[in-house]
Amino acid sequence: MEQFLKNPNLPENMVSEVMLSDYKPEFKRELERMGIKATVPKMIENIEGSERYHADMSVLHIGGDKFLYADKLSEEVTAEKPLLNICIFGENVICNTKTAYKPALEMLKDKKIIHTNQRYAKCCCAVISENAVITSDNGIYKICVANQIDVLKISVGDILLDGYAYGFIGGCCGLIAKDTLVFSGNVGLHRDFENMRDFARNHHVELYSLTNEKLYDIGGILPIKEIGN
Repeated sequence: MEQFLKNPNLPENMVSEVMLSDYKPEFKRELERMGIKATVPKMIENIEGSERYHADMSVLHIGGDKFLYADKLSEEVTAEKPLLNICIFGENVICNTKTAYKPALEMLKDKKIIHTNQRYAKCCCAVISENAVITSDNGIYKICVANQIDVLKISVGDILLDGYAYGFIGGCCGLIAKDTLVFSGNVGLHRDFENMRDFARNHHVELYSLTNEKLYDIGGILPIKEIGN
């Protein structure tokens, strides 16, 4: 029996449905071969490039059956104002409180909301557990340390994104089980792979690559449903 994830980004069981861009359809196909339904978010009309389909731009899972969608908001999502690019894990919420959607922050007021100057907080964070992330963003790294969040700082680069010098770690992965973080591409090709693998294992999580190509930022792999107990 399927159920929505109680806690955003943090499945307890095997994930049965994710949301992700199909800009690179090979990742969608690989997930479906694993028995995971892959749903593509609605396009954001006023954003150019592949980011218009990115889940971390288009959808924010609040928890359970509560979602916010870019096309339903009272304000427009733009590249300058990515309203839903909010990273939620456990009791922690990392976001730029100036550009985040204010009604979303109100819905999350019972959690610990941590401000970062980085507007693309979800893009920049690979969620490992309820109190652990991987990031290449120095500002996010510093606020995690200050807030007793276990964090691994990795190098910038080794992640592709059309139109940009590089993509971000949160944009190329997502948990598909409590103990499995899946990547859009081959995480073994990242220069910091061994550090990432060891950090994840400290939190009882293994890294899994969907293809043998270089990592590609598709806007994240957002787990939304899992197999119930």
